[in-house]
Parts: sequence; C-alpha cells; structure tokens
Amino acid sequence: MNLKSYLLMIAIVWFPANVFAVVVPPIPTDPIYFEPPIEDAPTGSDELTCYQIDLAINKLHPYRYSYKPEYYDDSMNKLATTLVVFDAVPIVQGWLGLGYLGYSAAVGEKEQRRVLVIEQKISALQNLKALKHCYE
Repeated sequence: MNLKSYLLMIAIVWFPANVFAVVVPPIPTDPIYFEPPIEDAPTGSDELTCYQIDLAINKLHPYRYSYKPEYYDDSMNKLATTLVVFDAVPIVQGWLGLGYLGYSAAVGEKEQRRVLVIEQKISALQNLKALKHCYE
C-alpha cells in the first residue's frame, strides 16, 4: 500500500462526508388518464379462418387511439405551465409544475409505445390475411 492510498483511507475514516439520503416521495401508481387494456393477438393465428382474423383485427382497432389529450388540449399542462412561470412559493418554486410536465411527457411516451404495439399486431394479422388470400 502506497502513501497516497494510506492517507486517503485515513481521510475517509477520520473525516466522514455528510451524506444525505434522497427520499423519493411516493408516486401514485394509478394513471391519471384512461388506459385501455392491451388485447393480445390470438395465439395460433396460423389456424384462424379469414373471418376470425377479421374479428381479431376489429377487436384491436379501438386500442389504436390514444386517450391522452395533446399537450395544448390538456388543461393540467396549462396549469403546470402556469405554476412554473408564476409560482412564488419559496419552497416549491415551480418544481411541482415541472414534475407534472415530466410525468405528462412520460405518460405520452408510454401511450405512443402502446399504440405502436397495437399497430404492429394489426399489421401482422393483415399480413396473415394477405398470405391466406382472404376474400380474393
């Protein structure tokens, strides 16, 4: 052990740094916006008839849409932006609004991923329908 590492070890033991744990507030797990359940494409899709494939596609169509309002249509985003700009409370200072805007962006990203998965399932079923030469 060289002198540098020995002195560093003594400094760490002798002068402990003030370490504060960051306590994360409990985040609600209930979604603010309506989230439809994701329907899986039927298993064993190769054995489905053309009519059953059409039924599966029709069953997935309502889930293609996002029920989260766009940024400018969401009144909570307007309130959060107002909080960021005009909040003068010394403790909060706009952090509440910024937190909600981040949450809203995360929910929007989750919605986009969910819609993409549904679009891919519908596309796979439509490709299967084309391979079976349905309704030709």
